[in-house]
Amino acid sequence: MSGKYVRFGMLILAVCLAAGLLAAIPGCFGGEPGVDEIWKKSQGADSRITSQHMDIAIYYQNTKYGSGQIQTMSIDASGNNIHAQNVLFGQSFSEVIRVGDKQYSRLMGSDKWTGEPASISIQTVTGQTEGFSNLPTTSTSQENLGVEMVNGVEAYHLSFALAPENVSSLFTNVSASQLSANAGGNVDVWVDKKDFYKLKYEALIRNALITNEIGYGDIRIVTSITEINKPISITPPV
Repeated sequence: MSGKYVRFGMLILAVCLAAGLLAAIPGCFGGEPGVDEIWKKSQGADSRITSQHMDIAIYYQNTKYGSGQIQTMSIDASGNNIHAQNVLFGQSFSEVIRVGDKQYSRLMGSDKWTGEPASISIQTVTGQTEGFSNLPTTSTSQENLGVEMVNGVEAYHLSFALAPENVSSLFTNVSASQLSANAGGNVDVWVDKKDFYKLKYEALIRNALITNEIGYGDIRIVTSITEINKPISITPPV
């Protein structure tokens, strides 16, 4: 074989190898998209959500007393109507229902509802996830870990690392005094591969003050989102 054909064959081989390498990079030649692209599409998908159910669980870990649950919240939202139930340290309980321009609330141990003009909104009860909108710009690193199943749905698993100085700006629902000695954290987000809705958040804050009695440990926040754009009925209490 002449040198001309050998050189031509080597060129074809080099092009094929380069294409194979590019195909392995997210977003190239049919590979998975990068974090920025997925996040941008997920932000657009948020504006299309008219109803959803959220379960939020907050835990403490790695303390001198071991691990436990701090808080759980169950939230239904349909348009401006909201039904939120909150349990703190497995004891105190509160429930709020908003329908139209009126809201109703009650505390643990009481069947009596108190009515007043509406003051809560979906942003009020889901403020933490709202604060995560700037994750790509405030994280020190980000990665698309691939596709996983979440509640029977294929989802991109995105992981973000946080430096200690960026934790307070993201976790606005946690007091600054609790985070003053934090050692950074991570936020993992699962985004629906087809519709780009965010399906799950799992956040970890290292070395936060849980309570004065418990002391320092890690805080883990797990948020699951289901029933997106499905019919959800929220009515005033009887």
